[in-house]
Amino acid sequence: MITIPTGDLTGVLGDVIPFVFPDDDLPDLHCVRLEWDGTMLHALSTDRFRMAVSSWHPDDEPDADVQDDMFVRWGGADDPWTATLTLEDAKELVKVFKLPPKKQRVPLTLDFANEQVTVRRDRDTGYTAVRLDVPDQLAQFPDIRKLLADSDRLKPITGLMFNAKFLADFGKVRPRAPMQLSFTGSTAITHVGIGKRFLGAIMPLREGETS
Repeated sequence: MITIPTGDLTGVLGDVIPFVFPDDDLPDLHCVRLEWDGTMLHALSTDRFRMAVSSWHPDDEPDADVQDDMFVRWGGADDPWTATLTLEDAKELVKVFKLPPKKQRVPLTLDFANEQVTVRRDRDTGYTAVRLDVPDQLAQFPDIRKLLADSDRLKPITGLMFNAKFLADFGKVRPRAPMQLSFTGSTAITHVGIGKRFLGAIMPLREGETS
């Protein structure tokens, strides 16, 4: 079990939801992958043309020593795990647990066990627990973090074209820093970084493509 501020869980999910494959005829991509690597929580998605990874680290909390947080230990001692949420379940978590801006740091717990994700928050918030079945842990979801790491060699280009709608979705990511584009070639993915905890990618249009 890990403990995370409500705003960070709904935040990482909300960051990657726009990049999920929209139709359920590709169930392996019509989903959000949650990965706890033992230290950080990552939310990941892809629609084949774009990839997105939004991450949270317990040390990201800027006010960890304030009075309200003195007895909250962010993070947890879980061994690494992965859980695949359907797009509908990911949206439901954001809808159910979303809080006003001034209450973003209300803690909740996230637990993955026995093919089930359980999210809990104190009763005084109005929601106690949501349990989601995630039995398909063998889904053919790509290793997005590895794909991004393996394609980080920058190359000079003279110009690229992008699907404007696909590129605009990166504007829905929490604006924690300016957007930075890093080019890896005229026909390879372009990296899209927003702050230190979001990294995405988008494929440029090929010559002759219009959208």
